[in-house]
Amino acid sequence: MSRRPPPALEIASPAAAPLRRFAHDAMACTFELFLVASDARYAAHAARAATDEIDRLERELSRFIPTSDIAHINRAAPGEFVPVSIETVECLTLASQVHAATGGAFDIAYRSPARRIPAHATGPPLLTLDPTRHAVAPRCPGVELDLGGLAKGYALDRAAAVLREWHIAAALLHSGQSTALAFGRPADGTPWRVGLRAPDAADRTLATVELHAAAVAGSGQALHGLHVRDPRTGAPVAAGRAAWSLAPTAALADALSTAFLVLDEAGARAAVAALPDTAALRRRPKGPAAVVQCGNAPGAQLVPPAARP
Repeated sequence: MSRRPPPALEIASPAAAPLRRFAHDAMACTFELFLVASDARYAAHAARAATDEIDRLERELSRFIPTSDIAHINRAAPGEFVPVSIETVECLTLASQVHAATGGAFDIAYRSPARRIPAHATGPPLLTLDPTRHAVAPRCPGVELDLGGLAKGYALDRAAAVLREWHIAAALLHSGQSTALAFGRPADGTPWRVGLRAPDAADRTLATVELHAAAVAGSGQALHGLHVRDPRTGAPVAAGRAAWSLAPTAALADALSTAFLVLDEAGARAAVAALPDTAALRRRPKGPAAVVQCGNAPGAQLVPPAARP
């Protein structure tokens, strides 16, 4: 059995009561929900509604499920419009925005044969999207979409929305310790704290992010495997490399952490400049700070190890 790679994030659940924890397997990972709620039974019902939403989204967004929107798009002929859900439209719209802001470093169509043609390697997404009709059509043969780089984050956003509908005032949610989203604060008033793990040492935390109305996501070669490549060039990611992102939504943080893993410093700065309220966190091999930040994400704060209480 191969050793499981270390997660990008370390979730620290506060000791302050009342805190309810729920776990749910979906999208090839374990989602965890930490809810601030005095009524355990009510919290369980709210968590079940949130995880039902995660399951529903997996059925729509997974390329591995033949009846999903993404699977239907991947089978469509060029110019053939496929009716899709509003959630699929939102994911594809966000993917297009991040693709443009990162110069193609985030690409949900990276598996498509057309992306191996230099003229199309960093071009626009190979789709025609009609948001008014909720329909999508491939522009060329062989378009293959994969929302793995943002679907888990999007599911966290939707699950959080469900929890708010259930009048849960504060919660921390994460998807396999790769993306975390928080709203409100624990009962003691402190922020939610999420550690940034060293990509080459699961027991070492490089820094901590304090969240109260934002998301953090991490990507790394140790987390995603040796096969990780820059979608613009096909070049593999350097060994030991890791990056994290801060954003107002988990979907955006999820997508950006994937892009920041392959972007250089100038590319990351350009991306956060194009996408308001986002930040890139990068590991610095040498120097006093293990993690450095560019950009600013309200609701999230990077705390160096020495500054932690």
